[in-house]
Amino acid sequence: MILPPFLKPHDTVGLISTSSFTHESYIQEVVKILESWKLKPVLGKTIGARHGSMAGSDTLRLKDLQGMLNNDDIKAIFQATGGYGIVRIIDQLDFSHFKYKPKWVVGYSDTTFLHNHLQGRLSTGSIHGTMAADLEAGYHATSWESLRKALFGEDLHYTVKPHPLNRLGTSDGILVGGTVSLLCNSKGTMSEVNSNGKILFLEEVGEKHFRLDSYLISLKHAGKFDYVRGLIVGELIDMEDDDPPFGKTPEEIILDAVKEYDFPVSFGFKAGHGQVNKALILGALVHLKVDAQGTTFSFET
Repeated sequence: MILPPFLKPHDTVGLISTSSFTHESYIQEVVKILESWKLKPVLGKTIGARHGSMAGSDTLRLKDLQGMLNNDDIKAIFQATGGYGIVRIIDQLDFSHFKYKPKWVVGYSDTTFLHNHLQGRLSTGSIHGTMAADLEAGYHATSWESLRKALFGEDLHYTVKPHPLNRLGTSDGILVGGTVSLLCNSKGTMSEVNSNGKILFLEEVGEKHFRLDSYLISLKHAGKFDYVRGLIVGELIDMEDDDPPFGKTPEEIILDAVKEYDFPVSFGFKAGHGQVNKALILGALVHLKVDAQGTTFSFET
C-alpha cells in the first residue's frame, strides 16, 4: 500500500464537494483552519454550487474532482461534506495520473466509496477525517488536530476506554472501512471494499437496528469478515430501534454478526458522525491491541 507524500507548510490544497451541497459559512471557517496550518487552500467550482441536493451537476462534480486529482500543485483534496453523490461519478474518474502522483483525499461518510476505490483499486492511502460540514456543530479541536497530525506525518496513536463487548486480542493489518451502509452498497462495484487480511473500521448514522443488521449480514454473506484481522467500531449515532424492538443494541448487532470469528473487536472509538471525529489513515499499517485496560492502536507510516 502506498501512502501519498505528507504535507509541508505552504503546500496548496483543494476544497471541494463531490456529494451534497455545502453551506458556504462553514467553508470560510475551514479556510481559516487550513491557513493556520500554513497551507494554501483553493476552492473548487463545486463550493457554493447546487443541483438539487448535490453540489452541482454530475458533470460539474466530476470535472472538479478530476481537475484536482490531475493538478500536481494540489497536494491534498478535502471533501467539504458527505451526503450523496460520489457513486454517480466515481466510475467515470480517470486515475491514470493520480496513480503515479498520489495525494491525500480527506473525508468520510459518502467519501467511503472513494476511500474504498483508492485502497482496493489503486493501493493508495487516504484519510477518514472531519469535514467543513462538521463545523455546524462547532469546532472540535480533537478532530482537527488529529487530522493535522495525520496529514503532516506526525505520530498518530489512540487509546480507547474498555468496553464490555470488546473481544480481546492483538493484530496488525492495513486499515480499511467506513460507513457500514456504504460498504454494503458498494458490493459488486469497482469501489468494493477489500477486507482480506485487513483491520476493518465501521461506523454508522441514522439507521434502524434491523437495517444495520441487514447490512452486516449482507457483508457477512459476501465474505467481508472471513479474513479480517481486527475490527474497530466507531460511532453509532442516532440509531433507531424498531417497533416491535429488534432485541439488540447496535453494538450487540455488530458483535453478533462476527461472533464465529476470532479477531479482536474494539468498541467506542470516537470517529464517524459524532461530534468528535478523530482522523484515521486508511491504507496504513495499524498495530491493534485490545485488552482489559482498553484499546490502543497506532499507525506505521
